[in-house]
Amino acid sequence: MNERILIVEDDRSFGAMLQKWFERNGFSVTLCAGMVAAQEELAKTAYRVILSDLRLPDGDGIMLLTWLNESGLSTPVIIMTGYGEIQTAVSAIKLGAFDYLEKPINPSLLTQKIEAAFESANEATPPRQKQSSENSERLGEETIVFGSSPLSTQMYSYIDLVAPTQLAVMIAGESGTGKEHVAQLIHNRSVRADSPFVAVDCGSLSMELAPSELFGHKKGSFTSAIENKTGFFSAASGGTLFLDEVGNLPYGVQMQMLRALQEKKVRPVGTSSDIPVDVRIITATNEDLEKAIEEGRFREDLYHRLNEFMISVPPLRSCREDISLYADHFREEANRELNKKVQSVSPEALLQLQSYAWPGNLRELRNVIRRAVLFSAGESITLDSLPLLAEKKEKHENVIEETLYPEPEKEKEKIIRALERVNGNKTKAARLLHIDRKTLYNKIHLYNISL
Repeated sequence: MNERILIVEDDRSFGAMLQKWFERNGFSVTLCAGMVAAQEELAKTAYRVILSDLRLPDGDGIMLLTWLNESGLSTPVIIMTGYGEIQTAVSAIKLGAFDYLEKPINPSLLTQKIEAAFESANEATPPRQKQSSENSERLGEETIVFGSSPLSTQMYSYIDLVAPTQLAVMIAGESGTGKEHVAQLIHNRSVRADSPFVAVDCGSLSMELAPSELFGHKKGSFTSAIENKTGFFSAASGGTLFLDEVGNLPYGVQMQMLRALQEKKVRPVGTSSDIPVDVRIITATNEDLEKAIEEGRFREDLYHRLNEFMISVPPLRSCREDISLYADHFREEANRELNKKVQSVSPEALLQLQSYAWPGNLRELRNVIRRAVLFSAGESITLDSLPLLAEKKEKHENVIEETLYPEPEKEKEKIIRALERVNGNKTKAARLLHIDRKTLYNKIHLYNISL
């Protein structure tokens, strides 16, 4: 094969191991221990692929990428990262890295990515165009696609606004809209990106087990406690704790949760001492928590502690212009999973997708596209390969939703219209606008809206 690969790795033993592995597989390999040595090598020799550690003694992979861009070199770069460095790897991809690998390196995955990098070089396609675009971002091993509709754009602007802060964020949205992806984006764009992101499904926490799961326990503190357990709070310390469907949190645990958030301490079950924790809380709900407060199922003080900043994830039916983008993404994903080669969605099929109400939102669209790819005999998804969607079409057809826009004049007009529709009831108006009452009050004051 005799393809030339440059490895940039300051860990001599690990670098030597990689070098021997490549040489056994027929590659020609040069090993450099730092960025300056790599620059000197690249200035005199052409390489097909660069495999670089993210952290180097005299710089990092980001600086190497910047130098390559400035030097006009288009050699595909694969960044090697340690645990918890995903956000930096995302930044590397935005700068033009072809891909990244998490340590410890999986040989089969390494082989796949090296072969893909060679293929990219053979096609003379800039790596960034193949692996990243203005509408996508890597989250771990998963790529998400960004919608470009006004509501999606507004949501991403709120994510960028709140991510660098330490505010507790509550994400509201219907089931299937991708609330956990939003939480992950906030974490990845925050100063905590290099620390753990721990996701908890509150619906799976029973009253009996929730304190142990959240705060940990000491061995022997109850019958099934056969060893010490680290709770979710301690596991996420320094990072982000994501509480999905927080409305399902048992009422009896909510006071303990409030205490942990206020004092930044947790007390494992069976112990008498507190453990300090530093976590940022992000919650998600598809339930009306204000109604749950009125019914006595959720503590109002905890609600206000969790809801320092609200982000509403719009339903898919309110972002119909994004459906084509999402459908293409799910089609490519399904091709990989099902070993198919469906190249497009036909105009007729796309029109059908755009006219449907999508009560299951992105999750339902993904399932529909996967099924359509499986049943497609040709290169396009056609009406014949789509499942019947018309039966549910009327479910949301008559629902008129008011949603806010970034432009002040349009936003003010939407708020006034929503208030008029509900005869001035602020709670109902906030629901129509997909914001909380506190935000609505602030905007009424900001725009000097008279009631």
